[in-house]
Amino acid sequence: MKPPLETETRPGSASLLWVSCCWKRLAAPGIICVVLLGYAAESRAADWPWKKKPDVVTASCSLDRDEVEQGSTAVLRAKVQASDSRGHALSYVWSANGGKVAGVGPEIQVETAGLNPGVYSVLARVQDAYQQSASCTLNYHVVPPPDNVTMTSCTVAPETVEQGKEATLRAQASDALGHPLRYRWHTNGGTLSGDGPQVTLQTTDLRPGVYTVTGRAEDAWGRASDCAAIVKVALPPPPPVPLQPAKFGEIVFLRNKEKFQGNGEALLQKLVARLNSEHAGRISIEAYAGPDEANANQLAAERAETVKRFLVQNGVSESRLQITVGLGGMRGGLRNRTLDIIWLPDGLEY
Repeated sequence: MKPPLETETRPGSASLLWVSCCWKRLAAPGIICVVLLGYAAESRAADWPWKKKPDVVTASCSLDRDEVEQGSTAVLRAKVQASDSRGHALSYVWSANGGKVAGVGPEIQVETAGLNPGVYSVLARVQDAYQQSASCTLNYHVVPPPDNVTMTSCTVAPETVEQGKEATLRAQASDALGHPLRYRWHTNGGTLSGDGPQVTLQTTDLRPGVYTVTGRAEDAWGRASDCAAIVKVALPPPPPVPLQPAKFGEIVFLRNKEKFQGNGEALLQKLVARLNSEHAGRISIEAYAGPDEANANQLAAERAETVKRFLVQNGVSESRLQITVGLGGMRGGLRNRTLDIIWLPDGLEY
């Protein structure tokens, strides 16, 4: 048997490598030669199509902030940075399990209005035309607003109360998270009755002066807000002066005549002026005649009618006039021939 041939290597990126060639004597003489093809040492496997690097798409996401307060109208801005290893064009698809996605492309907005407290996600998916894709997820928190108690007003009605009467106090308060509130009231004078947002201040035995009532609204966690109201206690007004008739004047008549003498007409002109300027009040015409005058009762009535007629002719309504007729008494003389004009305030029974 001849020794095997030496391996022959040809330089070059596409050269053939002779691996081995055997000389073997068999029952039927012949030569079997095995030739193996391979790469030369200088060959680069990456240059061949079946050994190229794969197409890779990458994506990374970011949010401008990851926390918003419930009830706000905050808008989040989301962004994805993506690349394709072979430079292919990319398409973008966004989705979220809360909020409203607005916009297209690598940058969008997420509207968070109306969301309840919790954790929400935004998903970005990037894909090229050859079904190569990548995705990334962003999370953001919707947090409840900070809790606080606010006393918006504390009012009293009436602001000035008569001594011995009541004043009503009302508080308006709110809790940011809607927690139930309890109320506490204090005063530096008088007695408070009732509970809740409305109470009553009793002012019995209080001296006239200025008093302060404070109110506090608080929740079960001790958060509270205060207010204060001023109550003025005053003496009750004096009782009204009793209505009294008042004598306006008098007119003296001639003996046995219904004609008056002296300054009677001037007095009646003053009466007309007052009745026209003051629309409240009435007049009582009280006429007399002496017992020694002829037809005394009839004469007294005629004297009253003389005065009434003068007033009516000068614009005074008859509804404001009343007549009383009588005989003169023991005083005698001019007094028995005198007509009295009496002013009667409205509401006075006379």
